[in-house]
Amino acid sequence: MADSVAEHVEKLGGVATSAQLKQAGFSPGAIEYALSHGKVDKLTRGVYCSPDVLDDEFAAVTMRWPKCILSHGTALYLLGLSDRVPGNLSVSVPRGYNPQELRRSQPDMRIYREGSELYGLGKTLVKDPMGVAVPIYDAERSVADIIKERTRETVDSQLVKDAVVGYFNRPNRNLPKLAKMCRALGIREELQTYLEVLE
Repeated sequence: MADSVAEHVEKLGGVATSAQLKQAGFSPGAIEYALSHGKVDKLTRGVYCSPDVLDDEFAAVTMRWPKCILSHGTALYLLGLSDRVPGNLSVSVPRGYNPQELRRSQPDMRIYREGSELYGLGKTLVKDPMGVAVPIYDAERSVADIIKERTRETVDSQLVKDAVVGYFNRPNRNLPKLAKMCRALGIREELQTYLEVLE
């Protein structure tokens, strides 16, 4: 039974919530047995992983708090648009969401609260360094977010420059989509400035 729990976790990409395991027919006792016999590890409360996935903060946060979407500098890193390993994760959550438990367990995390018109805009899944698919904002949304941060002077200009140049060097860049994201975030003119500099 312990092996089948481990196999199911592996099948789900190396990380599974207790709800996913129960839905697959595993009892709490079977999960506990697999855990006590080293077949799976506990990533965080209610989230289990294959033994080689331990310390995957990206997966731990997004699986324990499913409303969290990795964004800003964290998203840029996972998308390969920044080589800065994020010391503190950045996540976007819906406005009105009160993540007290998240604040307690991740006091240094940057939490961006977004209205319904922006929350989830550009959401996609990418594999993190451990190979687990995590929710994240796509390249266009992440570049738009970081340009917006620059207008507020709450982010380092070098990070913005790296992200914008990196994006424009991508073969699969989508400028109409980037323009749409910048319009949605109210920074169309700022994007124009970056385009002129890069020409």
